[in-house]
Amino acid sequence: MKKDKFIYWATTVAIALISAGGGLGLLTSSFMIQTVDLMGYPAYFRVELAIFKIIGGIMLLLPVSRRIREWAYAGLGINVLSAFIAFAAIHGTPDQYIFPVVALVLLIVSYIYFNKVNTQTASIA
Repeated sequence: MKKDKFIYWATTVAIALISAGGGLGLLTSSFMIQTVDLMGYPAYFRVELAIFKIIGGIMLLLPVSRRIREWAYAGLGINVLSAFIAFAAIHGTPDQYIFPVVALVLLIVSYIYFNKVNTQTASIA
């Protein structure tokens, strides 16, 4: 149980930092702003995406209802899958789209251990 909680929190904090950091980068980093422009997305989409990435990362860390957490996992999953597709289509080299794959793996591990830890907790209570 202790190991499961550690894995859950380590991956959850990592994905929350990646998500919130990426969201802040979309709002402030000229490189990320140019990259989104290069991909052909409108500026309002970049801002909208940034806000939802930040909110999603925060929701993974806060003690919110299971349904809200599930929505955060789903939204961040769609985000990293879309990032992978966009980077692969535009750049086409693994060094450009490996980061979304790593984020997706962390997200999946976090989700698996979220369910594992909460199932163990529920069965004990």
